[in-house]
Amino acid sequence: MQSYETGTMIRCEDVHKRFGRTEVLRGITCDIAKGEVVVVAGPSGSGKSTLLRCINHLERVDKGRIYVDGQPVGYREVNGKFVEKSEREVARMRAAIGMVFQRFNLFPQLTALGNVTDAPIHVRKIGRSQAMEAGRAMLQKVGLGDKIDSYPGQLSGGQQQRVAIARALAMEPKVMLFDEPTSALDPELVGEVLEVMKSLARDGMTMIVVTHEMGFAREVADRVMLIDEGIIVEEGPPEEFFNNPSHDRTKLFLSKIL
Repeated sequence: MQSYETGTMIRCEDVHKRFGRTEVLRGITCDIAKGEVVVVAGPSGSGKSTLLRCINHLERVDKGRIYVDGQPVGYREVNGKFVEKSEREVARMRAAIGMVFQRFNLFPQLTALGNVTDAPIHVRKIGRSQAMEAGRAMLQKVGLGDKIDSYPGQLSGGQQQRVAIARALAMEPKVMLFDEPTSALDPELVGEVLEVMKSLARDGMTMIVVTHEMGFAREVADRVMLIDEGIIVEEGPPEEFFNNPSHDRTKLFLSKIL
């Protein structure tokens, strides 16, 4: 995995998102540097997952702008105005943003290798032999070199989630978004997925991780961000966030999860 130069990789500018009468994001503004690992914490329903889905343009923002590597997400600028991108352009942009969900969403009829190589072959139009070689390397990277021919139903939850990570990495993304990737796993399987994520962090991958795994946040995050009721309440380095939070809302949140 290549390391990334310093600079801004993700920029959110006054991002708002509403579902019906409920305003889920209420003016999120933040920058994520290239190679930075940001853990997003907060209570259920606070807007954490919605923010990730907006960064990947799985949800359209109602107001504000999101940029990934300098390019506006979901839109392009024409004569000073923003015009919505075509589905093909959005799909091309999404290929640069890896996303790992709470549920693994693997194709049950495909082997582990088939799941990892499907998008590179059909979306990136990579030759099958090249995709297979890269897919084997990705599965080896996540510790599943011996499960290449296994189907999802033959794998544990932790193994399935590692296949999902390998599948995202096979698209050679600039950014990895993790939406509570361990919350659906049995406790004894959580560690194996976190180890893969730690390895990605060491390799310099830009990552936003929505998680309740505060041990991971302490160890791996460059910054921890608390989102509540659609706004960023507090953010800072892990040591400061956990040991010296400045907001009462943060203190209350930490008292319930630590």
